[in-house]
Amino acid sequence: MPNYSTDLSASPESAERPPQVGPNAAPVELTRWLRMRLPSISSRWMSRLEARESIGGSDWHDVVRSFVDVISSMLVPVLGPLRREVEPLWVRIAELFGHTAAGRGLAAGEVIEELQILRELVIRDLYRDPPGSGVAPLSLRDVLLLNRAVDRIVTHGSVGHTDALFFQLFDDGDREREPEAVRTAEAVLAQITSLRDELKGVLALGADPSFAGDAEH
Repeated sequence: MPNYSTDLSASPESAERPPQVGPNAAPVELTRWLRMRLPSISSRWMSRLEARESIGGSDWHDVVRSFVDVISSMLVPVLGPLRREVEPLWVRIAELFGHTAAGRGLAAGEVIEELQILRELVIRDLYRDPPGSGVAPLSLRDVLLLNRAVDRIVTHGSVGHTDALFFQLFDDGDREREPEAVRTAEAVLAQITSLRDELKGVLALGADPSFAGDAEH
């Protein structure tokens, strides 16, 4: 007689079932992973910008490098428990980046492309070497938070660029009304330093300034 197996694992229905997975990776895994890789991501981001030859001359090179360093350093805390306190600084650094890009002679699309490089580098590394060696998948919430953070900086970078062009287009000779960021590289560096100091003050709200990326969301 035919041998009718009762093993449901051999049935077509069970073959189509998605594999069972364990719990999602904890938020701490993503932020620790980011902290370890951000030096490399920051370095590659700067290299990509240099290769584009859009920095705008030697005067702006140190400015762009400072932007890359500060934006990269903000990515971890903007995903952590102090993200509500850090987000205003995240927006301001993005708008300052956009203002400065106008002074560097970039078009609106170029500003977006420069900031999108950060997303590309993070996503590439996430797929190459995911947090926790890929044993547990990232939660959808964490992925959305990461994308939202990059979306905000891209959006506000574009806003800052548009604002700067507005002042340039309707320049009536009153240079004091023009955003300081589009005037001199030294002025931009001073503002970046001020934002970096504000970030340190926000992170000091925790017992340890480095905790912002290590605590639960």
